[in-house]
Amino acid sequence: MNAISKLIARITGSSGEQSVWVRGEHAAARHMKRNGYRILAHNLRLKHGEIDLLCEEPKSRCIVLVEVKARLRQDDDTRQIDPEANITAAKKSKLRSLASALMKQEQYQNRPIRIDVIAVVFENGTSQPIELRHYESAL
Repeated sequence: MNAISKLIARITGSSGEQSVWVRGEHAAARHMKRNGYRILAHNLRLKHGEIDLLCEEPKSRCIVLVEVKARLRQDDDTRQIDPEANITAAKKSKLRSLASALMKQEQYQNRPIRIDVIAVVFENGTSQPIELRHYESAL
């Protein structure tokens, strides 16, 4: 297996490890739980797309849609792009559509809803994140 194939296998999880995206979502869920949030759903599929994490804020009972962006930082990567930089205008629009669709569901009507972004960075060969940034009300 050449270096590019190994990198692709590590990122996608086809080498038998969890993919960087799955590890990112797990790290984000742990972060939310540590901060008192209740996890309502993982990878919630709606008509308009998927919500990575759906949480409830403990005090305000605000419903929080969490978009998780994860990246694998390579040792020799000097031009690393932050994961959250990959949230495009189209993705923002889709997240807003998901929030709107969620507000129409009976159990979430009359509840405040916000969209957060969690960016997670892993170093090559590690299972714990080296960086985790939580942006509340990001959109």
